[in-house]
Amino acid sequence: MFDDSTPKANEYCKATLLRLEFLALAPTPQHYELIYAFISGRLPQIKAEVDEAVRSSTGLTPERARVLYEKYLGADKEKLVLQSNVKSLSEELARVMALISDASDGTTQFTQTLSGFTSNISKPLSVEELHKAVNKVVEETKSIALKNKQLQEELSKSSEQMNLMQEDLTRVQKESITDPLTNIGNRKHMVAELKRMVTEADDHRTPLSLLMIDIDHFKKFNDTHGHLVGDQVLKLVARTLMENLKGKDCVARYGGEEFVIILPQTRLADAQRVADTLRQSVAQKKIIRRDTNTALGAVTVSIGVSQYHNGEKRSELLKRADVGLYLAKGAGRNRVVVQDMDAATIAKLTEGKKDTHAFDELDSDD
Repeated sequence: MFDDSTPKANEYCKATLLRLEFLALAPTPQHYELIYAFISGRLPQIKAEVDEAVRSSTGLTPERARVLYEKYLGADKEKLVLQSNVKSLSEELARVMALISDASDGTTQFTQTLSGFTSNISKPLSVEELHKAVNKVVEETKSIALKNKQLQEELSKSSEQMNLMQEDLTRVQKESITDPLTNIGNRKHMVAELKRMVTEADDHRTPLSLLMIDIDHFKKFNDTHGHLVGDQVLKLVARTLMENLKGKDCVARYGGEEFVIILPQTRLADAQRVADTLRQSVAQKKIIRRDTNTALGAVTVSIGVSQYHNGEKRSELLKRADVGLYLAKGAGRNRVVVQDMDAATIAKLTEGKKDTHAFDELDSDD
C-alpha cells in the first residue's frame, strides 16, 4: 500500500505497534494497515477521523476501525490489485503476441524453403545439389520444430501466470464483498444482490421479500462486556442466520449490529414465518465469555419484514422493512413486525423520529 524507505518503514512499524497497544486494538492486518496510514500521515482523512474517534467517549473501537479501513483502504486495495493485474496481463499478452509473431515468421520462412525445394527437385540436380537442398529442409524443419516447442512451453507458462492472476482477482473480489468479522456478505454485496434479485422478480413476476434484523440492546451489551465479546455476539448471530436459510437467500451485515436478508421467490407470509424461526433460533443461543467461561445469558433480535412491489424503487422495500424493525423495537423488542405501508404513510409515521432517506442510495444503478 505504501512505498516507504526501509528506515522510515521501520520507524512507522514500531510506532504503529505501540499505538495499537495504546488503543487496545488487536494487531490484525487491517488494524495494522489503518494505524500505519495514520502514523505515516499519507492519508489526512484517516488521521482526522482516527483522532476524532480517539477523542470520543467510546474511543477507536474495533467496529469503528473496521468502518474506517473499508472506507479509506479497502476500496483502494481492490483498485491497486486490479491495476496491478491489468498491467501484468497487458505485459503477458504483449510477450505472447511477440512469441506468436516470431513463430509465424519462422513458419513463413519454412514455407518459402519448402517451396524452393519443390521447385528445385522439379529440375535435373546433381547428387551434391540434392544433398544440399535436403540438408536445408532438414535444418529448417528442426528450427521450426524448436520454435514451436519453445512457443508451447512459453504459452504453458503464460497460462499458469494468467491462472494465478485470475485466482488473485477472484480472492480480491470475494474479499471486497465479505464482512471480515462475520464472514458473511457486506453492505456492498447486499446492494448488488438486491439489484439482481429485484430485476429477476420484475422479469419473472415472482415474489421477493426482505428482512431487516437488529440485535437488541447491543450497545449496552458491548459497553458492559467489551468489544471482543460484542464481536463474538455478531459472529454468533451471523452464523445462526446462515444456518437457518437456503442457499439462494442472501444474508449480509448491513452495518453495526444490523443484518439484511433477501428472500427470493418468497411471499410476505412465508417471510414472516422465516423471520420468526430466525428470531427463536437466536434467542435459544447462550453467550459464553470465552476467556472466563462465564455465561452471559441470551441475546435477542428484532426483525422488520417487507415484500417487494413490482416496479417500485429498491429503497422503498428497505424503508418498509426498516420501519417494521423500528416498530418491533418500540413494541418491546424480540419480535417480528410485518410492514406493508405505502411511502406516504411511512413518511407520516416516522416524521421527526426516523430518517429513512439513508436507503435512497440503493436506487443508484452505478
